[in-house]
Amino acid sequence: MANLDDITAPVAAEFETFRRLLREATVSEQPFMRPITRDILHSGGKQMRPLLTLLTAALHGSAADPKVQSAAVLVEMIHWSTLVHDDVIDEAYVRRGQWTPGTLLRSKSAVLVGDYLFSKGLAQASRTGSFGAIRSTTRAIELIVDGELMQMEHARLMDTTEAAYTDIIRHKTAALIASAAECGALPAFGDDADAPQVRNMYRFGELLGLAFQIKDDLLDFGFAEDGSRLKTGKVSCNDLRERKMTLPLIHALDEIPAGERRKVLEHLRRAAERTDSVEWLRDFVGHSSGVAYSVQVMEGYHREAAALLAPYPDSPVRRALEAYAAYVVGRAF
Repeated sequence: MANLDDITAPVAAEFETFRRLLREATVSEQPFMRPITRDILHSGGKQMRPLLTLLTAALHGSAADPKVQSAAVLVEMIHWSTLVHDDVIDEAYVRRGQWTPGTLLRSKSAVLVGDYLFSKGLAQASRTGSFGAIRSTTRAIELIVDGELMQMEHARLMDTTEAAYTDIIRHKTAALIASAAECGALPAFGDDADAPQVRNMYRFGELLGLAFQIKDDLLDFGFAEDGSRLKTGKVSCNDLRERKMTLPLIHALDEIPAGERRKVLEHLRRAAERTDSVEWLRDFVGHSSGVAYSVQVMEGYHREAAALLAPYPDSPVRRALEAYAAYVVGRAF
């Protein structure tokens, strides 16, 4: 599997320009804000969404367009804004082994930091006339909010089906990744979201977003693709502790008689307070075909996404996008 440096190589200069603009866009007149935004934006994120914007732009010959650069900044700022807001909503204290902004700040302050990031991203895009990107990303925000509300309601009722799960992750995760891919293609087609190439790039990003979330859900359980338990990595089972039913658990539930579901749901209900229930659920999923089925679905999304690149001639950019798609499903973080 290619590393991110190799994937970035075809747009390395444009990626450095994006990073410079990102630093400039986060400068605040309030001294209180400067260390906060510095820590948020330099806490180890891979910046995969803006990278996707730059790669899809390069695929269509417009990676150096100032509108693309501003769109990449906007996408990254929205991503961080949603993470900060999510941490407040979920009362999440640690992400990938580090304290979250919602923990380091009071919740009200953290919400304002999220709003600040979002507004600065919009301001950057508006200055360069990136109105296609603004339309795309604000639509993504609508979908993200809908997805969050759907997930909260299904978590409360513990009734998430596979269809509902797919709908949730299409809104909550895939929408912004789809927008990132769309934003890269838009300038080459006069910001026409209905151009076939733009629609294909949106679908490409959406499919990768669906695969990305399934991979995240497998990592949250601590399972490798062969069903073995990971010895390192993200293992946290936070979804279980928040009563969120993700695809491995949903499929495992579908395999047992209706009468046995009550015991599983009772453990899910207690998972927030009891580690033994978390471990019971993890064992339950591990002894089912939930992991294998989730991998199968994820790989199906990956294949469909890769097929959308087939019409483009072979080039370093196309190969980088193919490697990007493989990285999404092959990562271990």
